[in-house]
Amino acid sequence: MYNLKTLRIKERYKAPCHTLAVLLIKSLTNVLLKNKCDCIALSGGIDTSVIAALAKRVGMSLRAYTSIYVEGTPRDLPYVNYLEKVLGFKINYIWIDKEYIEDNIDIIKRCVRTNDYIELRNDLVFYSVLEKALNDKCKCIYIGSGGDEVFVGYSYMIYSLSKDLANLTVKYAANGHYPELILGKCLGIKVVAPYLSEEVLSIALRLPISCLRGVLMRGKELLRYILKSLGLDIIADRAKTPAEAGTGTDVIASL
Repeated sequence: MYNLKTLRIKERYKAPCHTLAVLLIKSLTNVLLKNKCDCIALSGGIDTSVIAALAKRVGMSLRAYTSIYVEGTPRDLPYVNYLEKVLGFKINYIWIDKEYIEDNIDIIKRCVRTNDYIELRNDLVFYSVLEKALNDKCKCIYIGSGGDEVFVGYSYMIYSLSKDLANLTVKYAANGHYPELILGKCLGIKVVAPYLSEEVLSIALRLPISCLRGVLMRGKELLRYILKSLGLDIIADRAKTPAEAGTGTDVIASL
């Protein structure tokens, strides 16, 4: 990830969004090929779907991992099932129950150093995926972290003034809080976040606001465009689902 002291953003591009999509695809693909991970945390959301589809496009075969809370309603599950069929990646489903939470929550709290149950609901999901990938001896695993922050996925960012939005994307890229990266280090597995790589950020942070927000004010418009160019319209047009709702952990009231 970039750091605030070294981050220097040049003037934003003035090229059409479809032209900039080509640049972004190339940079993401370069990061994938450079790291050559054999696994991916696949949520079925826009961010990880772009990574998975581009990996498939260049002939990479990834083992995919998705986590489900058995007592919740996982809104992402239909999209994960769809991607399994379209991309042909083997999906490893991880079923989280109360016993798993009891056995692992103290470890997670020590790693991320928080007792905030809202964050922990998401940390629990990442921990279960990374732990499984580690046990399966994944060389490294791709994650979609940074997609919301850099490509404007949160509603409060979408409706921000353009100047404020530009500052927010730079701030999060340079100084965002990504506990999943901390969990990877804690577990001892290499975690690769392509959207937070220097190569991708050097392009992403120069994208025009119109290519991020879009006329429909949905956010992540360029990532949606890439998905459509790869034939994944169903994923491209899906609404934003918070991570905890996607996995079903939103029903957890305390941890």
